[in-house]
Amino acid sequence: MVIITLILIILILLVIVISAIDNNRLIVTRYSVSSEKIKKDCTIAFLSDLHGNTHGTDNHKLIEAVNVCDPDIIIMGGDMITSRAGEAHEAAIKRAIDLVGAFSGKKVFYGIGNHEYRMYLYKEDFGDNFDKLTEGIQAAGAVLLRNEREYLDEYNIDVQDLEIERNYYKRGSKVMMESAYIREMTGEPDKDHYRILMAHNPEFFNAYSSEADLVLSGHFHGGIVRLPFVGGMVSARLSLFPKYDGGIYDLNGSKMVVSKGLGSHTLPLRIFNPCELCVIDIKKV
Repeated sequence: MVIITLILIILILLVIVISAIDNNRLIVTRYSVSSEKIKKDCTIAFLSDLHGNTHGTDNHKLIEAVNVCDPDIIIMGGDMITSRAGEAHEAAIKRAIDLVGAFSGKKVFYGIGNHEYRMYLYKEDFGDNFDKLTEGIQAAGAVLLRNEREYLDEYNIDVQDLEIERNYYKRGSKVMMESAYIREMTGEPDKDHYRILMAHNPEFFNAYSSEADLVLSGHFHGGIVRLPFVGGMVSARLSLFPKYDGGIYDLNGSKMVVSKGLGSHTLPLRIFNPCELCVIDIKKV
């Protein structure tokens, strides 16, 4: 019994140590895609699920990692903050705004994740935090997209956000999404443009794939615990071994890059799962 107790204590300590390391360790994962629609090669830095985390003082490690990649476009794909009230979370909002400001001179797009959306819906709980965030990031130079798109003529790229409703995030439920829903929210895609869809929840790639050339998602935090040869263990909706836990996926010619995220919330647990900055090189064919 003593030996079993000691083993359990050692395992718990090991989990704590690994999680502490991985919550503060930052890796860069690079992907390459190509298309005949592209006018000019383009590099995108994709940041997702920071949740108010910091990588070095004032996020200088993250900022440096992005700058080293020298992206043409920076996309922040949602959940850069956590939907809570109080002074600590006002500080996290300021960090998100300051992060946008650090990339002045770059084209920065900001999309809405489920945490920003909760702050928007439930202002009786979160006060004016949503307004502080969105007004702040726009003042700092970001383009806020909410089911909107912006066309970048230089590259022939449409950057499109998809802001989905709360029922698509609820835990323990099985919800299907149809392409018609996406078109209702975002309009018809221009098939002559290369369309990047900022879709925070990767679970619905089957629907996204008919609407975009490249989908950028996050939300699952890499499955929280990653096992060799298996991948992530749990999704944000508490389903085991999610299909789209992190990496690049291909369906019907559409690509989806799923970020493993830059932070965590509530339970700060990341096991064999360091924080990740994704960089995507889009090549002209």
